[in-house]
Amino acid sequence: MHGLFEKLQFHVTPHFHFPNATMNRVKKILSRSLLLDLETTPNGKLLKVGAVCGAEKRLLKGVFDRSDVIRALDDLGRSADYVLGHNILDHDLPLLQKSFPELHLHTLPVIDTLFLSPVAFPENPYHHLLKDYRLLSTALNDPVCDARNSGLLFQDQCDVFEGLKLSDKGVVQFYAWAFSETMLPLFHALESEPFTGQEAKNYFASRVAALGCLTAAQSLALEIEHLEARESAAYALAWLRVAGSNSIIPPWVRHRFPEVTTIVRRLRDKGCSDPGCSYCQINHNPHKQLQRLFGFEDFRPEPRAADGDSLQEAIIRSGMNDEPLLAILPTGGGKSLCFQLPALVRNQRLGVLSIVISPLQALMKDQVDNLNRLTESTFAAALYGMLTPPERGDVLERIRLGDVAILYVSPEQLRNASFRNVIKQREIGCWIFDEAHCLSRWGHSFRPDYLYVSRFIREMAAQQEVPPPPVACFTATAKRDVIEEIQQHFLKELSQDLLLFDGGAERTNLDFEVQVVNSADKRSRVKQLLMERLPNPEDGASVVYCATRRGAEEMAKWLQHSGLSAEAFHAGVDAPEKRRIQDEFIAGNILAYLRDERLRHGHRQGKRSPGDSCRHPRIAGELSTGGGARRARQEPRPVRASL
Repeated sequence: MHGLFEKLQFHVTPHFHFPNATMNRVKKILSRSLLLDLETTPNGKLLKVGAVCGAEKRLLKGVFDRSDVIRALDDLGRSADYVLGHNILDHDLPLLQKSFPELHLHTLPVIDTLFLSPVAFPENPYHHLLKDYRLLSTALNDPVCDARNSGLLFQDQCDVFEGLKLSDKGVVQFYAWAFSETMLPLFHALESEPFTGQEAKNYFASRVAALGCLTAAQSLALEIEHLEARESAAYALAWLRVAGSNSIIPPWVRHRFPEVTTIVRRLRDKGCSDPGCSYCQINHNPHKQLQRLFGFEDFRPEPRAADGDSLQEAIIRSGMNDEPLLAILPTGGGKSLCFQLPALVRNQRLGVLSIVISPLQALMKDQVDNLNRLTESTFAAALYGMLTPPERGDVLERIRLGDVAILYVSPEQLRNASFRNVIKQREIGCWIFDEAHCLSRWGHSFRPDYLYVSRFIREMAAQQEVPPPPVACFTATAKRDVIEEIQQHFLKELSQDLLLFDGGAERTNLDFEVQVVNSADKRSRVKQLLMERLPNPEDGASVVYCATRRGAEEMAKWLQHSGLSAEAFHAGVDAPEKRRIQDEFIAGNILAYLRDERLRHGHRQGKRSPGDSCRHPRIAGELSTGGGARRARQEPRPVRASL
């Protein structure tokens, strides 16, 4: 076993160097442990057994002879005092118990490195040896290597706990109390005696009072000794110690120990009225969170709520309280901030992910870029077609690891297997529908997958055995019948009654003009308008909508030949070129031409002079959806004016 321990030190970069006495105790545990790993099919059929004890190892595979398995494992583990592995309590040992109940190893104390990982490495999933909370093998399909890797992981966990003893000895004693029925040998090796029940209560109350609601901390401290699993208190405390970073509670912990989520939510998700609770006074105060996250002093005074106060503030307060809602805000009314601020606050409190269903790629990128710029962070991300495969893979990995707090996706992404698999790793805090009128006006034809989202939410929540997260809908365009249709949809599909915040849709910052020209004069009139309204590049850019892809391309070429900077932008343009055009347009260097009303939302550009050369104008629709065209056509205001 000496060779294995030398290998452990070679492969692992320690967080803290063991004192010699502790190193000897850890080495002694490893030398007296049967390191075990099984390889199975998804339905539990045993394929391979890997075991290591001291300098000896066994690899069993193929057709398993009962007597051979029992003899091999009993001979190898005869001198062992412990069984050690990764996820062996819930996976390996139950399989062996079912097939080989007479094995001697079933009588030994168990050390499961999976159960220790969330308290040893709460900052993020453990990158060195873990992915998706499974060990990374050093060789393909080699359970002997995986068994050895569990020893590597155990040594590194001991290393972390030894370092914790110097910074917070009490937390290690609390963990020893919480795991006293399963992992006590580890803490004995570290000379960390577990707290008594009363000591554990006192420590928990004092520690979490600084990390959450003071009132909830006091009541929870009286309950932790009676938890169904003490480990829940340990996992909750471990996550709370790093909360507010990019850490998440591992999905297997949420599933295996549901009380962890309950503890964290009681401490951080609902505010108390005690003026002496500093956590609630800060973290449940919309004004303080607005200043902390965005640097803005106050919310928009207009439009006003029924009580005369800011409607934007009322919507955000409701969102921070996780209330299902439908908000109607005119263009330029600060709609995006109404869901971005609650999403970031939810993530800081609980590590949860908020998902924004958005209809357009350009809108997603624009929103993400602006949010990350304003918050000086990388909390926001988007999945859309202009990403290259490596870029998409990077976003998916960031989602899985907890680096993303607010994710923009198109409704079609919900049918993508890789997307579905990744978001199952996260706890969803809210589903947000931007441009929510798509659920009604376009939902049955333009974007049918909008209507699939609620079913997806319901089915995913059922799989995770949690209530559906709250839904928040936002639009600048909704007549009374559309509002009622959206409310009825979510009441029927998710049993959520959306609280209505109606700020009206009056758009005083828009001017509409209809000009009648014949087909032969259309191009020259468009050129004339562009030169009249935007004579200088610094005046801004313009969007011209064309009825067809071909029409957009022909119009762009004609304007280019006329000496104007113009590009065609439509679904047929490949991803790299789309990104170039979009970046150039936002920078004000070109005029962008979009094929039809599907591409009409969300560019933020200094100034715009919208033109329209649609073959079938549908005037009512043009007026109702034209708001985004001049979203930024206002006098200079603080940055929050563009949110």
